Amino acid sequence: MNSRIIGVGRYLPSRVVTTMESERFANFEKFGVKLGLCKMLTGCHERRYSEPDEYCSDIAAKAAEKAIENAQISRDEIDAVIFCSVSQDFAEPATVNVVMDLLGIDNAFGFDVKNACNAFLSGLDIADSLIKTNKARYVLVVSGEVLSKWVSYEFEDKNDMINRAPVTFSIGDGGGAIILGGTDEEGVGFVKGIFETFPKYWNNNVVWGGGVRFPHSPEKMFIPGTTKVIIDEQRNLGKHLLPLLSSEVGWDFTKDIDHYVPTQVAKWINQSMSKELNFPMEKIVQVVEKYGNVGASNIPIALVELIESGKLKRGDKLLMTGVGVGINIASVAMVY
Repeated sequence: MNSRIIGVGRYLPSRVVTTMESERFANFEKFGVKLGLCKMLTGCHERRYSEPDEYCSDIAAKAAEKAIENAQISRDEIDAVIFCSVSQDFAEPATVNVVMDLLGIDNAFGFDVKNACNAFLSGLDIADSLIKTNKARYVLVVSGEVLSKWVSYEFEDKNDMINRAPVTFSIGDGGGAIILGGTDEEGVGFVKGIFETFPKYWNNNVVWGGGVRFPHSPEKMFIPGTTKVIIDEQRNLGKHLLPLLSSEVGWDFTKDIDHYVPTQVAKWINQSMSKELNFPMEKIVQVVEKYGNVGASNIPIALVELIESGKLKRGDKLLMTGVGVGINIASVAMVY
């Protein structure tokens, strides 16, 4: 028994915020910083922001509804639900409980997975394991990011703004969902999940609020935007990933992969990887310009974009990768 994608869905809030709007709101001109800096450094032109009363669970449930419809299965057939996001509704209980309640799924088990921007890929790997060990037949992996509520528009000075703003202002909201189901068909489905952790770099872009270190400090509840080390690791992804891909999966990155879906941090990173690895840009899925960096939802949102474009065909070899705070490097190889 193997697992394969049988349904996908995504949800993007209706409120569109352009880069210029966010920079004006942060008083870029007051600090003498030219408008357009964020777009120049990340390629992000616009992103979606949730409404004040729209939460992670709401966004995840709306994405999941589309995935269930796309999979053409009933809610009662889902055996497990895994909520995978950077943001969540509250510290406890697991946000998946709210998602399942909104969806009317009451005969499955569920849990949250935390692994920064790689949470969704971790969720897919776990879902595959549940199916292969006969603990589940259909698993819903879903994310719902409301990162805009963690954006701080306060800066100490011009240098602080220049260092932090491109990362924080490219952040957006949205959700994605993938349903994995069991299959006996050979040569399709989940091939391999490869994960590496570099814990010595954990103290980068830490959201300090919400934990027991600062239990009563709301001013700590924001994304700092200190990501240089993480971005460097994203650029060096090939050094860690490609040898493992070749040895453990048997795929040659430049010859065998039909579509590459990286996490959506900045366009220039993908362009740099394309050049350094001799991999065609047209095979790299990029949505950061339209949706920004949507945390753990990046991968499913980009995957739905690829499917809706008609470019992803059954039998295509698909590689999804990311670098998340921790630092964690993740990749999932699939045959669609």
